[in-house]
Amino acid sequence: MDKNKDEISIFSENYIFNNWNSNNQKYHLLRYVLPTEDLDDFNLIKRYSKILESYNFSEIIKKYNLDDYIISIIFKEKNTIKVLSKINFNQEEDLKNISFQNLNINNYKEADKLIESLKSIYENYWKSKNEINTSVKISLTISINNNDNSEISKFEEILDNTDLIYNYHIYKFNNKDNFYKVIFNGSPDYFLKIMKNKNYEFDIQNQIWVVK
Repeated sequence: MDKNKDEISIFSENYIFNNWNSNNQKYHLLRYVLPTEDLDDFNLIKRYSKILESYNFSEIIKKYNLDDYIISIIFKEKNTIKVLSKINFNQEEDLKNISFQNLNINNYKEADKLIESLKSIYENYWKSKNEINTSVKISLTISINNNDNSEISKFEEILDNTDLIYNYHIYKFNNKDNFYKVIFNGSPDYFLKIMKNKNYEFDIQNQIWVVK
């Protein structure tokens, strides 16, 4: 929101929105689902523009069916940028107000620095809430039906792109299933949570977890 002009930028006119996911790094653990450019959402934000700091955005949030979310409201006033972040992790809500002085977000390099700074703040907050100990490695045994090669490829791609997975390999297979050994930097519960966010559920009643 540009307080100098009393204007709200729509998503397609917002460099920060358009480039938020353009420079993801391997060390970034959070993956962001950005809202779609919905005219109803934009009109809703305009309607509540005077009380954005207290508005809960529930009408927008419910569309995405997310348990954890971050809502960032960026206020521009001269060369001062103020960011109000409403963070909801593990059903706990927190508010963070951050100011950046002498920052011109019309300059793309400075806007990129703002994106990186905010991502760092959110990463550190998330890590503190989840108390991740990446020095602890656990071995998981997982089986997946191998009748569909595309599903196998999709599952392995997920493993490849999940940062806390240290390593994995197929240690045996038969005419029905592939069996994987997965080395994970974290707890079994946390592995299940990550995979659930990627639309994978497991039968964990036995020593070998089965992809449902």
